[in-house]
Amino acid sequence: MKFNTIISMLKTLIKPLQNVLISKKYCPGCTRQLDDQKTRQIRNNDTERITCQCGRIFIYDKSLDQYRRALQNEV
Repeated sequence: MKFNTIISMLKTLIKPLQNVLISKKYCPGCTRQLDDQKTRQIRNNDTERITCQCGRIFIYDKSLDQYRRALQNEV
């Protein structure tokens, strides 16, 4: 089995777990509560940029009350 195939299989298994953790407002990297993170930077009226203690960057949408991973151009 090729290395790339194994990596894609692992990503397929891990992604749903990460989505569940983010929906429950936990960082998928270190499982800290995202609501408790102190590093907040208001981007505009509806979103905030949140940096977890482990270094991952998330975007919080106030209108939807949910988090998502920041895109490359948002970092």
